[in-house]
Formats: sequence, C-alpha cells, structure tokens
Amino acid sequence: VLVPEERSFLRLVTATLLCSCYAVGLAVATPYKRYEDDILAVATNLVLLLVFLGGSWTTLFDAIEEQSPGQGKAEAILGWPDTDAIVIPMAVLVCAALAIFLAGAFVAARRLARIPTIRLVSTKQQPELTLGKGQTWHLFNSHIWSTGQDAVAVIKNELQQLLPGIKVFLDVDDLEDIGALESYIGRSLGILFFLSKGYFRSKECPPASAVTP
Repeated sequence: VLVPEERSFLRLVTATLLCSCYAVGLAVATPYKRYEDDILAVATNLVLLLVFLGGSWTTLFDAIEEQSPGQGKAEAILGWPDTDAIVIPMAVLVCAALAIFLAGAFVAARRLARIPTIRLVSTKQQPELTLGKGQTWHLFNSHIWSTGQDAVAVIKNELQQLLPGIKVFLDVDDLEDIGALESYIGRSLGILFFLSKGYFRSKECPPASAVTP
C-alpha cells in the first residue's frame, strides 16, 4: 500500500490524480481497435474520477466537522451544509455523465457502421491486420509508372477506406531508393500486380515478380 489507510484523504487525492492521468492517456493513445471501446473506456474513467472527487470532498467535510463539531466550519469552507448535499448531486452527475457517454458511443458506433468497410462474416468486425517481424507494409503495389500510376493510387485509397489500418506501399509515397526495390517487396506481406500495358517490358517490374513467394 503506497498510502496508509489512516490517510484516507491523501489516498483519494492520489487516486484522483492517477485516474486523471490514465483518462488522458486513454484519450491520446486510443488503445482499442473499435472507436466505441475507446469512448467507453474514457467515459468509465471520467465517471470514476467523479466518484473519487465526491469521496474526497465528503472525507474533507467529515474531517473538518470532527475537528470543529457544530461550528459550521465545513459549510463555511466547502459551501455544503452536510454530506448528503455532496453525495446526491455527485450521484446524479455520475449517472448523467455515464448516460451521455453511452449515448455518444452508440451514435459513434452507428455512424461507423454506415461506412462501407470489409468485415468478417463470423464476427461482423473488421479483420485484424498484423505484420510479421521485419515487415512494414501489408501490400506492395507492383505497377508500371507510365500506364498504372493513377490506377494504383486509386486502389490504395480504396483499400485504406475499406480496411482502415492497412499499410500499402506505393512508390510515390514510400520509395526512397529504386535500387532497394527487392528490399521493399521483402518487407511487404503480399504483392498486388497491376498488369497494365507495358508491365512486362518494364525493367523494374519483372524483378518484383521474381522475389514474390
């Protein structure tokens, strides 16, 4: 135990600070795959934060009353006549905040459900896109610049909309060294051949097919 039990107010203050930092971390990192899960995680932490705040004020109120019973110092300092005046509004606020966040998560989920994406039949969720060790892209677009550049750019854009999170190699975005083409392909999970006019006459494209498993 980091804070002794007899220092209950300090424990509540510590818990409040930790909960605040964790809620901010969740909001920034968005660690969950589904957007509504991130919203719900932040909401529950904010609700917990309100509970800790209410507990802190109640503990402080009782401590002041114990030190100066019947003198009204707690009301003069904190502005509440008794602990019920703290607990009841905080309970209402907690319920209202939770309801608002749940409604927001529901609306966000409905909005995202309308966006056309590729989903698994078994779970109705988007597939989990993973990369192996040393891999950078899920897909390498192999094409010839003169006749396929615009088309593969459209393909990449469509894939990113249908599969959020997919990483697609496209030369205009990712190519740094034309001599390292085979290295780029080796760091890709798969390869898409866009066989437009002149593809097999290109000096760059045939090596791409040669290193494909």
